[in-house]
Amino acid sequence: MATSTSTRAIAARATLGLGLLAGSVACGAQRGTIGAMLATQPGGELVVREVPHGLGASKAGLEPGDQVLLIDGKDVRAMSAAQIHQALSGDVGQPVKLTVVRGDEVVRLTVKRSAVPPRRSETPR
Repeated sequence: MATSTSTRAIAARATLGLGLLAGSVACGAQRGTIGAMLATQPGGELVVREVPHGLGASKAGLEPGDQVLLIDGKDVRAMSAAQIHQALSGDVGQPVKLTVVRGDEVVRLTVKRSAVPPRRSETPR
């Protein structure tokens, strides 16, 4: 299945904070993110694809397959990829409230932002 541009943008920039430079603000707090890979489905749903161990999302109990409905009380269907990125990114240790659908249940989680993982350098082919 082909990946849409918006899915790549959210997965690459919003969720693990790739493109942010941790600690890039000399006088400010270290920037972080929730630590999960998300993807936009064809119907506009925002779904958790991966939850790397040890980051904020896994510590809070977010699971692959969870459908994100709200970020800090805001409906994700009304948010652009940039707005989702902004809502999920922020100072390390600061909370983000997520409302997700997991199976037949609505689950509310508070995720503390984690430091942005270092970028993996690409290996030559």
